[in-house]
Amino acid sequence: MTTVLILLPLAAALVIWVLPLNDISAGALALLAALAEVGLWIQMLVRFDFGQSGLQFSQQRNWFSDLHVSYHVGVYGFSVWLIGLTVIAMAAAIAYGFWVGRERVRAYMGLLLFLTGAVVGVFSAQDLLLFYAFFEAMMIPLYVLVGVWGGPGRMAATLKFVIYTMAGSLLMLAAIVVYGLSQDTFDLVQIGQSSSDWIFLGFVAAFAIKAPLFPLHGWLPDAYREASPEVAAILSGVVSKAAAYGFLRIAITKFPDPAHHYRTPILALAAIGLIYGSLLAFRAPDLRGVIAFSSLAQMGLITMGVFAVNDLGLNGSVLQMVNHGLVSTSLFLLAGMVEGVIVVDPQGRLRLLVRHDRIAQDLAPDLQAILRG
Repeated sequence: MTTVLILLPLAAALVIWVLPLNDISAGALALLAALAEVGLWIQMLVRFDFGQSGLQFSQQRNWFSDLHVSYHVGVYGFSVWLIGLTVIAMAAAIAYGFWVGRERVRAYMGLLLFLTGAVVGVFSAQDLLLFYAFFEAMMIPLYVLVGVWGGPGRMAATLKFVIYTMAGSLLMLAAIVVYGLSQDTFDLVQIGQSSSDWIFLGFVAAFAIKAPLFPLHGWLPDAYREASPEVAAILSGVVSKAAAYGFLRIAITKFPDPAHHYRTPILALAAIGLIYGSLLAFRAPDLRGVIAFSSLAQMGLITMGVFAVNDLGLNGSVLQMVNHGLVSTSLFLLAGMVEGVIVVDPQGRLRLLVRHDRIAQDLAPDLQAILRG
């Protein structure tokens, strides 16, 4: 079942890219595949035994036996909920993109479906090299979605996003190679714990950039503002949780001594990010800025829960990942609707735009009433 959850959106993306479908058919097929993904996750949730610890729905096929590299996937209790967050948020994003009528629908919907499969792969991969492959595959459609369908400043935002994330990717790749070779396996279930500070810091830096955490959040404001609303929703609601998952699944679990040693500075940076992001959210002049910087603050809070390294903190961090993912996704989609019909005039007052599109026609009566007080 785990493999089906990964392959279904990838196969649907390939079908949409290859077949000469019109815009309506491509959007409908993408939405159908996303809803089927939600249905498969519900089946997994019903069948998952939360009273039993350990890996479930596991599948493994050896790839390179000499290096102990394999296709190994499976889910734990907390990753089931993160996969659920992913498929629900992606279904909402695809439905929103279909509703507003994005240009080049086949390419757009295919990239969103490809992104879905990659993120589900991140949350279910039980081999370090497989985890890395899915983690980087997750970034490729994001670069294209921001760079092609973003706002006026999309190229600068994409360039900054690429530079930051590629730096983190190289650090994580080096950490994975050294860690796997030193342990003579890349299997996350079988691999032993390590006391290497440098390998731990390589993983932490990569995940901190992707989350992002203060002070490695330089790509966040531009990317969240320039991306289309549904892509910004996925960046904030889903992709950032993949980084938090990395903290939980790899950094804390496999490096207990370095995690304890560096716990205080990481908690301090997370607390600074929580306060800093909150203050910037209060001062942000636009709705997307408020949501973006509040997401930075929330990632600081989640990181504090992870590096508390106790049951209450770990359980709370997973709960907050799901909560924030759903809330942030909803807020960005709502912000996209509002941006279509409201502007701020030079005096700082809200003004309603008269536009002849579907969003404006649906929202205009309610917004007129709100603006009149």
